[in-house]
Amino acid sequence: MALPKVSTPTYELTIPSSGEKVSYRPFLVKEEKTLLVAMESKDTTAMTKAMQDIITACTEGSVNPKNLAPYDLEFFFLQLRGRSVGELIEIKSPRPPNFTNCCEESTEEDICELSINIDDISVDTSEIKPSEIEISDTVGVKMKFPEIDAIQKYSSTEGEMNADNIFKLIIECIDYIWDGDDIYKSKDHSKKELNEFLDSLNTGQFNKIREFFESMPRLSHDVDWVCPNCKKSKTLTLQGIDAFFG
Repeated sequence: MALPKVSTPTYELTIPSSGEKVSYRPFLVKEEKTLLVAMESKDTTAMTKAMQDIITACTEGSVNPKNLAPYDLEFFFLQLRGRSVGELIEIKSPRPPNFTNCCEESTEEDICELSINIDDISVDTSEIKPSEIEISDTVGVKMKFPEIDAIQKYSSTEGEMNADNIFKLIIECIDYIWDGDDIYKSKDHSKKELNEFLDSLNTGQFNKIREFFESMPRLSHDVDWVCPNCKKSKTLTLQGIDAFFG
C-alpha cells in the first residue's frame, strides 16, 4: 500500500514591480534542504540559485525568477519563507555603530533580539524613476532594472562593482533606444554599438540613466533596536534579504 500524500495549501502574492498576482505553495523539506546547503556554503551565488530554484518549484514553473528584479526576488522569497517556516523572523542584531554611547554599560558586543512579522515587510516603489528616459528632443532610451544574475556577474566577491563593469551592466539593461518613431531594440545590436551609444552621451544625459538605477528599491524594514542595558532605543533599517536571515 502506498504511503499517504500530504496536501499543501496555495497562497497568492503581488509582485511589487508589475502588480501581477501569482499563486504559490510553501516550500517542502526537499527544498529546504537545498536552501540550508546554500546557506551553509556562505556563497552568494549558491544562495541566489537556491532561491530561484525554490521559487520555480513552488510556482510550478509559472514564474521565471531570472526575469524578476532583485527586489521582486527578495520580496517573493521572503513571503515564501513566511508561508513555509513561519511569519515571524527572529534576529539577533548586533549594536548599530551609530548607537554606541547610550549608557555607561554599552559595549560593541551587545545584542538585541528582534522579532519581525514578514507581513509587515513591504517594498516601496513610489520613488522609482520613469524607465523611459528622454536624452534629447527626439532620442530616448527605455531601461529596465538588472536581473540579480547580472548584478552578481559584474560584482566582486565583496559585492563591489568597478566603473567598467557598471557600464557593462547598464548596457545589459537597455531595452530599446528610440529616435523619433524609429525603435532600436538592444537585442538587435551588438554590445559594442550600445557602448558607443553610451559613450556619445554627455554627463547630464548619462546622469538621467544613473538616477533610474539609483531609484531601484530594496527590501527594507525599520525596527527599534533596544539597548539591553538602559532600554533606550534607536531606529534601525534592515535592507536586503541577507538582513532578514540574521
